[in-house]
Amino acid sequence: MTRKIQFQVVYSTSFDEQHPANELHHQGPFVNGWQSSRLCSYPQELVLQFENYVRLKRVQLLSHQYLIASKIEFLIGDCSSDENVKHENARYTRLGYIELSSNERTEFKSRELKSIHVDADGLFLKLIIHKNYTNRHNLHNQVSIIAINLLGNDIDKTHENHDEPFDSNSNKSDQISIVDDLAFAMYQDPEIAVIIKNLDRKKQQYVHDENFDQAGKFKQAIQELLNIGERLARYEVEKRQAIE
Repeated sequence: MTRKIQFQVVYSTSFDEQHPANELHHQGPFVNGWQSSRLCSYPQELVLQFENYVRLKRVQLLSHQYLIASKIEFLIGDCSSDENVKHENARYTRLGYIELSSNERTEFKSRELKSIHVDADGLFLKLIIHKNYTNRHNLHNQVSIIAINLLGNDIDKTHENHDEPFDSNSNKSDQISIVDDLAFAMYQDPEIAVIIKNLDRKKQQYVHDENFDQAGKFKQAIQELLNIGERLARYEVEKRQAIE
């Protein structure tokens, strides 16, 4: 099954002191993510290094509600076996790009979540982030990404690379656990999320054992907790915004 890929941000063109790139190592309802520096030049770049050599299957990205890039390009990177594994030594292959909404329609209150299907092998993912949309809230022409989630599989580096361009509207789907999805991480009450993860592990074991009756009961319980967790997280976010 496709799983969450751990990563480290190893390069950023710039960052705001209150929102450094390593904020992207964390996910949850209350994270602030990365922001470029004020009045920065474009394009901006972020480079993520995976924990292992992987076949990347999906990239999920949550944009800021008003510090919005007009376009983001994605490139997969790899190093030859006789080179030091550093992003400076990597050779990158362009995968494609996405365009983000200006968010005027929601009056800059909603955050856009993109889920992009890919099929590429490598050690690095580079994001080339283009100039921001202009709006009355973005006084310093910044861009921001609240969260990034990577999904894929560890592979043997001797496997051939099969990089292909992608379409963000593709209807291809690789099965993933609900607890690995970015929406789960960002819109769930943290304490409820822990309970759901434990139940999901038990459900997967029942499926493995072909005890589908018990698996179905756990699935129903998980869905009920998902609804509760989303309401609690939304309430807490609204409360924090009111205090601010």
